[in-house]
Amino acid sequence: MDDTTSQPAGNTRGISLIGLIALVISSSIGSGVFALSTDISAAAAPGPALIAWLITGIGFMALATTFGRLSVVRPDLNGIVDYAREGFGPFVGLVSGWGYWLSIWIGNVAFGVMLVTAIGYFFPPFSSGLTAAGVAFISVLNWAIVLLVNRGVEEASALNAIVMVCKLVPIFAFILAMVVMFDPAVFTADFLGNLANNLSDPALAPGSVPTQIVNCFMVMMWVFVGMEGASVLGHRARRKSDVSRATILGCTALVVIYVAASILPYGYLTREELMALGSPSMPYIFERVVGPWGGAFISGGLIISIFGAWLSYTILASEAMHGMARMKLLPSAFDRLNTYSAPTACLFTTGAMIQLLSIVMLFSERAYQFAYSLCTASIAISWTLAAAYMAKAWLAQERRQGASEAPRIRAVDGICAACSAAFLIVAIAVSGVEQLMMCCIAYIPGIACYIWARVEQRQKVFTARERLLAFLLVAIGIFMIGYVAANGIL
Repeated sequence: MDDTTSQPAGNTRGISLIGLIALVISSSIGSGVFALSTDISAAAAPGPALIAWLITGIGFMALATTFGRLSVVRPDLNGIVDYAREGFGPFVGLVSGWGYWLSIWIGNVAFGVMLVTAIGYFFPPFSSGLTAAGVAFISVLNWAIVLLVNRGVEEASALNAIVMVCKLVPIFAFILAMVVMFDPAVFTADFLGNLANNLSDPALAPGSVPTQIVNCFMVMMWVFVGMEGASVLGHRARRKSDVSRATILGCTALVVIYVAASILPYGYLTREELMALGSPSMPYIFERVVGPWGGAFISGGLIISIFGAWLSYTILASEAMHGMARMKLLPSAFDRLNTYSAPTACLFTTGAMIQLLSIVMLFSERAYQFAYSLCTASIAISWTLAAAYMAKAWLAQERRQGASEAPRIRAVDGICAACSAAFLIVAIAVSGVEQLMMCCIAYIPGIACYIWARVEQRQKVFTARERLLAFLLVAIGIFMIGYVAANGIL
């Protein structure tokens, strides 16, 4: 197999607008939407859940607008990693890119765990949680997808558009059924969760309204992982302007789908009934409405959905790693493309990490929740740094009054970026600090690769501030290794 260090000349096909929108939707709609009813009902009553969705929806629409506008005002930059590098230096670029890469392949492990559970609906031996047989199945599928993407990213993206249509059909059927079955009396019976707090088993009580809202954030943020997909693959877009449209349109569709899929079931079953369902809950709810075939129909859609999201995540993870190598943040070995313009070394490294973590998940009692919490915490770093770059660029532009810049960063762009960054920081601070600290364990090899790349290029490794940040990340990582071992966090 011949390797080159750049994309072959003459490859002008690119990914279309529809393909980019499909990437945004398919990357985000994986397993999470099918388990939203159970996960959110465990966290909150319908009223606080609606408030949490309002906050989360505004935060992510602001973030989508930021990504969209960044692709317009800085078309010379290639996605989420480049924004952090340009705004805060090469090491912070590595922090953003490594966090993004971590989140994507950890997300694939979460998909694998949920896929085994979904197959358990048809194949009982897989219904009792993650087993050695389940890990073997995840392993085979993982390497099959790696080999598929290794044959070409554009070809895989075209398949992804087909998968998107197939996965949306059962979701829309479920939403329609919930609209038909919606009973306002059921929905409002314990709107704020006060009755459950007073009368239920304390273990089932949702807590105060602010507590319920906070408890929703992690699962709500998890289902948006992948919404930045068009930005990550912006350099492969047929037209750069399509990146902005695809990101905003795709995120708008996601907000509508997620709110409908998670809130409408509160009008059909009580919170306690939703919590008692198996996970993922959507097949069991639909089965109650239409009969046994409904569960099979939704479970089949879930399997297709996970395959599509896994495919998208594999593309995004390899592109993120290759992007870091192109920016000289990782060793040059990761910068090579094969004859199909696919980054083979990045793909196989990603596949190996998925393989390793899926084995580790055998020892976790809540493998799916643990994996998606880590995924969400790590990607929040990258999202926040991208938004912070837009806000910083806007402030710098305002200080240079009269400078001719085309296109200019508008005030609304800077405000959206600042709001999205503030939302992400607060949401992780109140709901995922421990998971964020655990991600530092995986930053240790990333920092080692960065040092290798800088030495390879004969460049200064760290500035004084970067050295302090690197030391802090390594120190937290080492502390968390001991913490995990001592407390059995898995």
